[in-house]
Amino acid sequence: IFISGAAQGIGAATVTLFYQHGFKVGIYDLNVVQAQKLAQKLGPNAKAGLLDVCNVQHWQNALAEFCAWAGGLNILVNNAGILFSGPYEDTPLSAHHKTIDINVKGVMNGCHAALPYLRQASFARVINLSSASAIYGQPDLASYAASKFAVRGLTEGLDIEWKKYGIRVLDIMP
Repeated sequence: IFISGAAQGIGAATVTLFYQHGFKVGIYDLNVVQAQKLAQKLGPNAKAGLLDVCNVQHWQNALAEFCAWAGGLNILVNNAGILFSGPYEDTPLSAHHKTIDINVKGVMNGCHAALPYLRQASFARVINLSSASAIYGQPDLASYAASKFAVRGLTEGLDIEWKKYGIRVLDIMP
């Protein structure tokens, strides 16, 4: 299982749970030092690495490295995300753009880069972290909600499209 944004929070908890269930886990994050500390804490079936989800080359390198180490990829968890809270007009436009870049483009990049590996697996899943904010727009979280609506739509579309490969694409909406 390869998890983006895995050095802390939901990502680190997910890594720990799957590690405890016997999975080889990929802990990939911008904060590579924290990812490495978690991998060392967990043990030999944990691998840490650098991943900027906005960078397609990072995805390609990280997945190649992980799959060479783990022997393949069964589950991709697109967990990396960002949230800026506050009135839309008081939030810098650059923050709105960063939300879309990480929360939407990061998920798209991960799905696209992982597909060749997932197609080789006998059991393959993509789990995208969406949000309850994908159900209805929220004040002071407009860009975040929009990004999670997009993740929800991408997830639903790919789940139908990738059935031909035996790959399920699911989302979690905390």
